[in-house]
Amino acid sequence: MKRMKSYTGILAPLAVLGGLCAATPAPAQVYSYYPPSGGERPVQWYVDGGYSITTGQTSTYFQDGWTIGGGVVMKPDPHSPFALKVDFDYAYYSGTNAFLNSSGLPGSSGYMDTFSASVDGMLRAPLGSYARFYAMAGVGLAWRGLYVGQGGYCYCGYGYYATDYSTNFAWNAGLGMDFLLPYGQSWFIEARYERIETSGAPTEVIPIRFGWRF
Repeated sequence: MKRMKSYTGILAPLAVLGGLCAATPAPAQVYSYYPPSGGERPVQWYVDGGYSITTGQTSTYFQDGWTIGGGVVMKPDPHSPFALKVDFDYAYYSGTNAFLNSSGLPGSSGYMDTFSASVDGMLRAPLGSYARFYAMAGVGLAWRGLYVGQGGYCYCGYGYYATDYSTNFAWNAGLGMDFLLPYGQSWFIEARYERIETSGAPTEVIPIRFGWRF
């Protein structure tokens, strides 16, 4: 069942994106990368948020969680299919009984949170005048903290004790779609496989994010 969840978590969001691409009529001409409403900006900020699926061994110890973040996309040549994306993301995951039992500390609840920064290369392809498909991959650093609920106050905050925290190398790969809006803006949906190379076992998640570029 763990392996099935892992495969399903990876393939399901990517299948949805693939279906959207297949449903888009093939363009009858070569479309410009400029939106019809006035031109694509060479620097575009964005905010996003969404649902994050735990997979692999991570799903044994933590439930699916949520994520928020933001960053910037840089396109020196708006007519080029290539772009550079810098991400900053925070994510939270509630612990399972297996996590509480493995901590060696008494507690009725626990959680994991991560803060990551990454740099991704993007390869984009237009799908008509108002949509664009993209693939991305990149590397970065991710801070991960593990906490177990305790009675009273401790150094990390009321009621929780940090059992582990570390900064590790991380990498990701995924797919997404942009839907263009007036004045060079867009909203987007993307799914990525993200892996943090934590000691013992990697931390593996698949966030599905919705966001707005402006």
